[in-house]
Parts: sequence; structure tokens; C-alpha cells
Amino acid sequence: MRKTLLAAGLFGALALASAAHARAEVSDADLKAFGAAMTEVQKINAEYTPKMTGADGPTKDSLQREMISKMGAAVSASGLSPEKYNEISTAVQTDEALRQRLVETLQQAD
Repeated sequence: MRKTLLAAGLFGALALASAAHARAEVSDADLKAFGAAMTEVQKINAEYTPKMTGADGPTKDSLQREMISKMGAAVSASGLSPEKYNEISTAVQTDEALRQRLVETLQQAD
């Protein structure tokens, strides 16, 4: 039991260290690309959410696939891979300083 807790603690510490490392490596260019992609993803989500509300199963599934495809295209158009986009998204949610950098980046884009 003690070894299990120790292992869990080590994996948790490694995950935190990895997340901190990822946050530290978000360049200004990647953050700008993320901001542009995020804005487009939000627009696509706002477009499709009302369409999917109340849709039947097959129609809803079709709309969801279409939405995900468009979101993927928006992320790719920004120059980021889906993995990098998700990595930055997670980091922005957990790192206040990075979130503030994103806000400033988005304000400069306006």
C-alpha cells in the first residue's frame, strides 16, 4: 500500500513538473496562434450548439462530426497541431500568468 501511494505521488509530481514545463515553453507566436484558433473554435461552437440542441440522434451525430471537423481545420489553419492546441489549452486553464498573457495577446489582436 505504501509503495502504491509513493508511486502515485511520484507520478503526480512528474505530471505537475511536466505541466509546469509545458507552460514555460509556450512561445508568444504559439500563444498568438492559440488565441486565433480558440476564437474560431468558439465561433464554430456557437454556430453548431443551437443546431444540435433538439436534433435527433443521427442528425446530431452528423452535426457533431461536421463541427469537430471545422474545429480541427481552424486549429490547423492557425499553424498548431491539435495536440499543441490542447496542451496550450490545458496550460492556460491552470496557469494564471499564461492566461493573462493570452488575454493581453487577444486584446492586441482586436
